Amino acid sequence: MSRTYRRVLARIGLTLGLALASIAFVASPASAHTLGQAVVSAQGCGWPNGAYTVLTRVDLWDDRNNMPLGEVYVLWNGSYQENCVVTLRVGRADGVASYTEAVLERRGMSTVRDEGNYAHYAAASGYAAGTCIRWTGSIGAIYGGGIYGTTTTEWRYCG
Repeated sequence: MSRTYRRVLARIGLTLGLALASIAFVASPASAHTLGQAVVSAQGCGWPNGAYTVLTRVDLWDDRNNMPLGEVYVLWNGSYQENCVVTLRVGRADGVASYTEAVLERRGMSTVRDEGNYAHYAAASGYAAGTCIRWTGSIGAIYGGGIYGTTTTEWRYCG
């Protein structure tokens, strides 16, 4: 095999390898966001110490398309004396932007709300020591249909 022929083959191999690597990189799915990431993020609960207690967890399920959409968490952080509602997208809904909402109502205090077309989560947190809370978590179906959610109507976790 001639030296020129080997160089051409090496360049073709290198080009093909780079092309395949770039396709694999572009085709990789976005990394899923975890509850822990939502807790410490400034766009989430904003609790840099990462500490929390799960008070409530509810699954959001799209019955029409028979798939999970997300999980709604009600969290407490004793260090900050705050509650946080996180609506976390899961499964095929994670990474696909659609309506996502988290609402924290605090008796005698202003309501905290985070809503929009989000791909990973919505989170609403606020000081809640010594007060009762209510919450809402909602996600819009990604393959048509309505908005699926959970809402408390009674005040809970009165401190």
